[in-house]
Order: sequence, then C-alpha cells, then structure tokens
Amino acid sequence: MLTPSARTILDRETRSAIPAHTLSQPATDPPNTTGPGLSYAVTSFLGVAFDSLALGRGRSGGGVITNLDLLYAVHTTLLTRITQEEWGALGHGSRAQQKVTRAYERRCTRMGGGWEGGVRRIDWLGEKTCLVGVEIDRSSASACTGKLVFGKP
Repeated sequence: MLTPSARTILDRETRSAIPAHTLSQPATDPPNTTGPGLSYAVTSFLGVAFDSLALGRGRSGGGVITNLDLLYAVHTTLLTRITQEEWGALGHGSRAQQKVTRAYERRCTRMGGGWEGGVRRIDWLGEKTCLVGVEIDRSSASACTGKLVFGKP
C-alpha cells in the first residue's frame, strides 16, 4: 500500500531499508531502456489476467528501467480499481469473489476508510501483499515472462 521509496522498501530478513543506490540500479540485465509501447504483462491473480504493467520513464527520470521504476509500476497497477469485467471473471458469488471481498474489507478497515474507492487489484492478493521478488516463468514459451511472487508481510 505504501508508495515505493528508499524508506518504504525493506529487506525481508533484516527489516532495514534497501539502499537508494540499489533501487537506482537497472531492473534488467542487460539494462532495458524505456520507450513507447514498452510494457511487461502482469501475472494473473486468481485466474484473472490484468492489462500490462507499463514502464515509462518512471520515478528515476532516466532512460533505463530501474528497480524503483519496476516497483513503482507494480504499486500503481495494484492500486488500480478493478473493472466489472475483472470482477465478473471470478464468477458471481464464487469463493474467489468472497476472498477478494474479505481482503477489501480488511484493507479498508485497517486504513480507516477508502470504502468508496472500491475493490482494487491489491485485494486479489488477500493477505499476501508483500512483494517478495520476481521469478522467470520457465514454463512460458517466452524467456521474458516473469512471475511476481508475493508473501505475507
């Protein structure tokens, strides 16, 4: 829920802040530069595929996609309000819709409001809202497919 920054991104083991120089490093090897139409697909949550995760010049303002740019794009995507089509894809009254509803209620209660903002993509994650990392999807035909891995905070 917190906007990514050198103060809010913590090492999972030590709980200390990730150094700013690490966040400014390229997110890919070799470094990818930004440009029109460059995007990475966001993996689906509970079987619903969201639109792509667009990476522009991001927070860093440079031509290379940095770790912070990637985290900021994930953050922005997860705070996006879901569409009626995404909600419907879960199945009317399904266990998946109930799980997402419970996560939405927990989030709004914990924040002391935000009910009017509706269900957001972060609610698809349930209690696993901490980005742990990105894994290469070896089962994909494309070597460029990554899987976002989330865990409990």
